[in-house]
Parts: sequence; structure tokens; C-alpha cells
Amino acid sequence: MMNSTAEMVHLTIDGMPVTVPKGTLVIEAARRVGVMIPHFCYHPKLKPDANCRMCLVEIEKMPKLQTSCSTPVAEGMAVRTATTVVNNAHKSVLEFILANHPLDCPVCDQGGRCDLQDFSHEYTPTTSRFIEVKRIFQKEYFSPLIETQMNRCVQCLRCVRYCDEVMDVKALAPSGRGTMTEIKHFTSHQLDCEFCGGCVQICPVGAITSRLSMYEYRPWMVKRADTVCTYCGDGCQITIQTKNNELIEVNSAYGAGRNNGDLCARGFFGYHVTTHPDRLTVPLIRQEGRLVPTTWEEALGYVAETSVMLKLSQGSDAFAGLIGTRCTNEDLYLFQKFMRLAIGTNKLDSSVRYGYINTIRALRLGLGVTRWTVAMEDVVAADLLLLVGTNITETNPVTGLRVKEAVKKRRATLLTVETAQPAVEKTSNITNLAHHHVTARPDQFQAVLVGLVKAVIEQGMADPDLAQKAPDYVRWLTEMTAALSWSVIERASGARAQAMQDMAAALAKGKRTVILVGQALLRSPSGYAASITLLDLLMLLGRHDQPGCGLAPLAEENNEQGAIDVGAVAGYLPGGLPVQDRAARELLTKHWTEDLPQGQPPTMMELLDQARQGTVKAMFIVGENPVGTLPPSAKAREALERLELLVCQELFLTETAKLAHVILPACSYAEKDGSFTNTEGYVQKVRRAIDPIGDSRPDWEILSGLATLMGYPLEYADAQEIAKELRSVVPGYGPLGPTPIPPKPVPAAVDRYQREGYRVEAPSRYGLADRPAETGTSLRLLLGQSLFHSGKLSTRAKGLLQIQSAGALSLNPADAAGRSLAEGDRVLVRNERGEARTTVHLSERIPQGIAWFPDHFAQEMTGLLDCTLDPVTKVPSFHCATVEVVKE
Repeated sequence: MMNSTAEMVHLTIDGMPVTVPKGTLVIEAARRVGVMIPHFCYHPKLKPDANCRMCLVEIEKMPKLQTSCSTPVAEGMAVRTATTVVNNAHKSVLEFILANHPLDCPVCDQGGRCDLQDFSHEYTPTTSRFIEVKRIFQKEYFSPLIETQMNRCVQCLRCVRYCDEVMDVKALAPSGRGTMTEIKHFTSHQLDCEFCGGCVQICPVGAITSRLSMYEYRPWMVKRADTVCTYCGDGCQITIQTKNNELIEVNSAYGAGRNNGDLCARGFFGYHVTTHPDRLTVPLIRQEGRLVPTTWEEALGYVAETSVMLKLSQGSDAFAGLIGTRCTNEDLYLFQKFMRLAIGTNKLDSSVRYGYINTIRALRLGLGVTRWTVAMEDVVAADLLLLVGTNITETNPVTGLRVKEAVKKRRATLLTVETAQPAVEKTSNITNLAHHHVTARPDQFQAVLVGLVKAVIEQGMADPDLAQKAPDYVRWLTEMTAALSWSVIERASGARAQAMQDMAAALAKGKRTVILVGQALLRSPSGYAASITLLDLLMLLGRHDQPGCGLAPLAEENNEQGAIDVGAVAGYLPGGLPVQDRAARELLTKHWTEDLPQGQPPTMMELLDQARQGTVKAMFIVGENPVGTLPPSAKAREALERLELLVCQELFLTETAKLAHVILPACSYAEKDGSFTNTEGYVQKVRRAIDPIGDSRPDWEILSGLATLMGYPLEYADAQEIAKELRSVVPGYGPLGPTPIPPKPVPAAVDRYQREGYRVEAPSRYGLADRPAETGTSLRLLLGQSLFHSGKLSTRAKGLLQIQSAGALSLNPADAAGRSLAEGDRVLVRNERGEARTTVHLSERIPQGIAWFPDHFAQEMTGLLDCTLDPVTKVPSFHCATVEVVKE
């Protein structure tokens, strides 16, 4: 986006006048007038390197040809790109490159979309003066997912520079000199990195390609559909390429979507989950204790008839519904409408309840909004970033790239409060870039945040205007933090007072401050209280309502923000408004021509309790798996086994679906149209890439058909018709996409919070218990997200399973040495609730006293966990446990 305040420069390119901002490179200015200068090493994401010499141009008053990829424009410059001298230079460069390039276009996966192929057709003579023997690099096994053919390499070093400058991984490096330069990975073993696929996408020839799609197609054979990745809340735009209704490849182009072409391993290599052979393809109905295939007519008829009978005998509140947030906005909207109108109950909830709702509710309390007040551009433009419990590279990799860009390219100050500690490993660790880092215990982020608030007040860094505007609020914060000694905060948080004081001093210097909050905090026992405390911190510094400043929660699943927006969450109506909001209810009643159910709805865990007690008799579960997600101590299985009717809409036979009376096969994101809303509130189109697998149907279509059979038609021609209704029901929904307009804090809500709302959850926020020093040999087990998986869905993607197919218990080398453990040893993990067996992985990024395990493979580990509920938001917290680890 052009900066309107930038100094502008006037020049001509091939006689055509052009005006561009000062600092623009000649190759970029040429594109403005439609002149494409040939190049290999240049890429707009990377710093100029000028090593391929392909982009030479003539510049008036300069005696030699200049590389347009490294030459900035100047006032009055005259550039010529197609003179005889320039064309001869292009031919000479290509002649050098082709002197060693194999003539294997018929078998090269890049054939038909290769820059070298295109430039050769345009510039290269039909003969070559080079008679020397071609270089031959011996074929080496590079990795299970990435294939290399270094004989094709044109030595542009794009892959190396992308890995370093964008990813901050440094997994690739050039080896050798001159024509013998070869791109290699470090050490003698195979490539071991983040597998973002960036090197594959940025290679201009066929030197680096994906092994998942080798020899599968030529560009003109495939169909393409632009859609959105379903693995996390970043909302990356991807292009799915298909042939004969099979998924061939996924990529993302520069300039596309919020990710600007960047992807992670899940987005680039995880697409085969859609066509996994275990997909449910026909409806199943339980007969004599077994699930047997049936027709759609029989399955829907049975569900409709049983539901009507139960509704007549038990009432609408005998029903409940749960939905996963990997569904589209249209699916989510119709689900809540189905439950509220066709069933007649407010008893519905979604996987937003697992943690994301904590910060959303805090934002509504303190600022009167239910989404970010910043956009991704503000993350990049921030001069100070505070990350709390994000583990951002693993959970939200592309947002992590925006943080890296802000820090590495724009010199932003980075502060991190994470359980991980700085260490150099195969995946980039965001704490390595931090200017100030505090290592916090996994369930004690709140204690660190209280320390930051205390330091801001004690060091006199609070906004003086706030003390005049809200004296009682500032006085209360001062008194609450003064009552806590630094020794108590240190013992509770596991961090040093000086580290918190230094971080607070750095925080106070920020002018454009963005706080990113991740799953480690959102899903902790104090997730809601900690989110409010972060708002206290922003308000104390006077940054809560300033442009470019804000609190931004990161969603684990791709459409958690969409579920909030369309009202598929307990206690919320479409528009993210409370169910008690009179104006919102009147608007819905007008559009739906039906009165809404009354009463404050129970949340997910309360619904499961009601099912266990027999109050809830029937449940519709769409794309959600409480039995597989929650630990056994939550007793989700016992609750669902008591139901008289359990209907599941699913892709696979999950632990929850196995208990169902009827299973209805649903479509994946690759088989339907609709939209997703990413974590910042950016609404993007989801487009069908392949036909539905088997007899599966979109979730909204299943719900529509079921409602019609129940005598309450919810008929729509397609997802677009639902989206049209959604835009009329939710005020302001239309302008949210495709260009997000972040909401501003509501002054009345801010005033209300600073006048009286700040006392909410006061004991849990500033009433830290004095924690005794830890003794004994126990470790704190922490379940978290791996970079290569998202939930359990990705564990069915064959590409990702080639990187990580099982979990391992990560320990600090010091903890392992104290237990005589080495890499790969088998261990027994146990506590009073049970035991589990696994292998050991040593990692210096894991602090002493912590044992980390990926929750995607944690079926046995969940048996060791307890489940506690937040008293206000009813969010279940179950990712930590105290365990003993012994060698088998």
C-alpha cells in the first residue's frame, strides 16, 4: 500500500513516465507501467541480492548496465529495459545458466510454470558456445516431503534468503563456490526444519519441489480454487489444485490473503486429510448396538421423528447442541438458528468455550467490543509487541511471521512472557528474538502480569490523564498491588522481580503497543482474569484506545471469531451481542418472524452435566469431539452415553461419534462454499475445490433438511443465500470483509469499566496466594500444540505424519540427566489418576521442572489430567498436571 505522505520520485521507463515513492527499486517501478524485467534472485519479500545479474537495465548517464533489483529510483531517472545491449546481456546471462542446466523439462515438475523456461524462449539463442562437461551433483535424500534436483539450480539463493529473512530458521545454506554452489542443509542428516514449504514456493525453477505431488500433473491439467486454510485462526488464503477430483497440491501466491503468500507446514503439506480413506461417506444409524450404513432419507427421518416426539414429551430444553469452529460462518449461523427456532432452545455452545471466549468476554467488559481493535497491519507496524502465552510459531505460524517482520525489519521491541525459554533448535523460537523475556510457569501467567502492573505503578509510569479521569480505579490498582510483596509474586510466577520491572520499563516506552495472547494463557485456570489484567495494563499506560494499539487473542481453530460473530456461542446472539440484549432480540425477531427462546443458556460443561443428570435428553453435535478433547475426569463419555438421542455430523468416526445414535457424513472445507472469519475479524471466501466425498453433504444443508422434516423449514438454495441473510441480521457484518475495519473501543464501556467494572474477578486477579518453594522430584506436565499438527484433525494428513507421527515427552536436559534419561528412552509418566508410556525428547527450550507433550497424540496423557472451570466464563482448564517421570 502506497504511503500518501512519502516523498515521490518522477522517472521514465522505456519512455513511459511513472511516479513512485522514494526508495522504490527500478524493477518495482517498471511493474507499475507493465514492464516485466526478467529476474531470478529478486523477490519482493527479500532484501536485494543482485546475484543472478538477469535484471540488467540501461540507466541514462550511467556508464554500465545496472541491476534493477538493487537500484533505487532517482528523480529524473531514465531507464531502458529492452535495448540491444540489454537484450544481449540477458542472453549472455542465460547462456551461462544453461551451460550447466539439464534439459529435463519433460520430467521436471516445474515444467510449464518455470521462469527459466519462459526467459529461455524469449532470449536464448539456439546454440551455445560452452563445450565444457556439465556439472553433476550426486542425488541426495533431502527430506520426506521436499525433493531437490540441484543440477537444475540457478543459484539465485531465494530459498536460503527466505529461510533466513522471513522464517528466521536458517535451515538452508549454499555450499561450494561459482558454478559448483549447491544448496544444502546443515549437518549430515536429512533436512529437519519447520517445513513451511517456502523454499518450494519461492524456487523459480525445479530445483526444490514437493514430494507429495511429484510427477502428478502439468499446470494446464489442473483446476484451481482459491479458499482458506482450516488449521488455525490466521486465516491463510490458499489455492487448491485438483485433477480428476483428487487433491494434487496447495500453494499461495505473493499478495494473496492475509498471509501474503506465506504458509506453514499444516497449510502446505496437510491437505490430504480431506481425502483420507477413513472419511465417513454414508449416514450411519445404530441398530442392535451397532452403527450400520443407511440412506439419507432413513437417517434424517429417524432423527426428525425422534426429535419431534422428544420435544412434545420433554420440551425444547431437553435438547442441546455443540458445534466445532472449523465450520463455515454459514454452518455456524444456521446451526444456532436451527437450535433456537426449529428446536426452540438457547442450549447451544461451541469450541470457543475451550479458551478463546476468555479474552472476548474481557474485551467486551473493558472496551465494549468482541474482536480485535487492531489489524494485522498494526502488528507489523507496532513499535512494541508483548506476547503472552502464545507459543506463536507453533500455534499461529503466519502471525508469528508478522511479529518477526516487525522485529527484524522494522526494529520493533519484542517482549515475551512464555513457558518456553530461549534456545536454538530446528524450529524458530520467538523468545530468541525477544529484547526482554520472562519464563513463566504454565499456569501462572497471571502472576507475571500482576508483577508488570505493580512495576508500572511503582515506577511512576502510569498515564497521568488516567489518574485524573478515573482516580478510584488507579487508587484501587495501587492498593491491590501494594498489598503484594515482590517475593510473593516471584514465588507465584517463577520469575525474577528485576525481569518484570525491566519489562515494564520497556513496555512503558511503546507508542504503538500490541499485546498478543495465546492458548497457553487463554486455556489456563486464570485465563479470564489474566485477560482483564492485560486490559488494566493497557489502560494504565494509556494505550487501550490509541491508534495501532490493542489486545489481540489468537484463535487455535480457524473460525472461532466467526462463531462469536454469528452467535454460535452460549450467551451470545448474532452480532456477538448478549442474549439479554433487547435491541438485538427485537432485530432477530423482526428478521426471523419468530420469538427467541428465553433464559440464560448453560455452557458446554454445564450442558454435559445436565446430560449426565438426565435433564438434557438429546444432543446435536456438529464437528465437535468432547469425548476426545476433554480428559476422562470431565466425564463427557458418561454424559453422552445417557442421552436418548445423540446426532453427530462428522468427517471421521471420532470418539464422540462412536457413541452416536445417528452419524451424518459432512463435507470438509474443500468440498463446500461459504466463509471463514480469521482471528482478527477478516471474513474470507471458502470455495469448493472438489465434489463431496461419497454421499457427504455440507453441514448447513444437513441442518436445513432436518429442520424441514421437523416441520420448521429453513430452506436455502446455497451458502450464498445464508450469507445474505447473515449480513442483514448482523449490523456491520458486510463491511468486515474483505477489508477488515477494526472496531474502536466504546467510550461508554471504557468509562463503565473504569468506574465500577474493574472490581470483577478482583480476588482472582490481584489476590495471589503465597506459593511455597517447590520440593521433590515431580514435574509439571503441560500439553500444548505442535507446529506440525492442529487438534487431531491433522493427524490424518499423510504429509504431516511423515514429519511427526507420534508424541514424545520433551524434557530439559538437566531434568533428564537427574533421572538418567537420554534421547529416545522409554518412560512411565504417572500420578494418582493413572499412568502413560512414551519416549523422551531433550529440548533446551523447555524450562526445568516442566514436561511438555503434544496434545494431538495425548490420548493416554489426558488420563492424568484434572479439569477445572473458570467461575465466570465456565472455560474448562485441563492442560496441566503434576506427574512423576521414571525410566522404564
